[in-house]
Amino acid sequence: MTGERVQQNLIEAFQHGTFPFLDLLGVEPVEIGDGRASIRLRVEDRHLRVGGIAHGGVVASLLDTAVGLSAATVAPHGHDLVTAQLNINFIRPVNRHEVLIAAGEVLHSGNRTAVCRGEISHKGRLLATATGTVIYLPHVEGRDAGES
Repeated sequence: MTGERVQQNLIEAFQHGTFPFLDLLGVEPVEIGDGRASIRLRVEDRHLRVGGIAHGGVVASLLDTAVGLSAATVAPHGHDLVTAQLNINFIRPVNRHEVLIAAGEVLHSGNRTAVCRGEISHKGRLLATATGTVIYLPHVEGRDAGES
C-alpha cells in the first residue's frame, strides 16, 4: 500500500469513527503522512482535572496518538503497531478552551520498531513533548484491535 493510500485510510478511519477513544476525547486529524502526523483537540470541561487544567492523561493520549499515527504512515505493509515506550515532559499547564495541536514525527523506522518524537502546542507555545518507541506487529486477519 502506498504512503498516500495509508494516509487516506487513516483520515477515513477518523471520519468513520474507527477510533472510539479518540472520538470520546474529541480528537480531529489535521495532517497525516510521510512519517508525520498532527491532530487537534479543543480542551473542554470534560478534559479537566481539579484546579481547572487538563488532566495529564489527555496530554499523554494526544502525544501517544500523534506518535503512533506518524509511525503508522511508514509501517511495513501488513503490520499494525503498539506503543512500547512513551516518555513525556509536561512543560506548561493546559487550560480550558485552548486548541491543542499535537504533532508526531518519525525519527527512525526499521523493520520491527520506530522511534518518534511528539510535541503539543497552543498558538505556537510549547506545552509538552514526548519521545516514544513503537513496535510493528504483523496484522492478524479477523482479530479486532482489542484482542490478543
